[in-house]
Amino acid sequence: MNNKEKLRKAGLRPTKQRMIIADILLDGINRHFTAENLQNEINSSGNSMSIATIYNCLKKFRNCGLIKQVESSKDTAIFDTNINQHHHFLDEETGELIDIENDEVNLRKLPKIPQGYLNNGVEVLIKIKKKI
Repeated sequence: MNNKEKLRKAGLRPTKQRMIIADILLDGINRHFTAENLQNEINSSGNSMSIATIYNCLKKFRNCGLIKQVESSKDTAIFDTNINQHHHFLDEETGELIDIENDEVNLRKLPKIPQGYLNNGVEVLIKIKKKI
């Protein structure tokens, strides 16, 4: 399935901006990135796009399930093209995320979900830093 079909299947109209981003992100290679990283890559490819447009496209991609947003302690949003259930190490010094396969984490008991809420998934983020 080509990227135009992937966007349509996700319910998105394949605009020029979305196609530029889809061609970079939906190539089958899992990666972590920020909107700023993506903007640099777009500019390097000879195209240009405002950071606001990039964030808008990423929000739509996230809402349609094409990418995930990984929660982190940094101010910058980090996105992930691997939408399968998995966990991460977060290098607190560099902001780099490293995937952890789902079966490598064993959670025996989760707290009771507050009334009126549903469990929408569990993702473990383990913060790491280099030994001194």
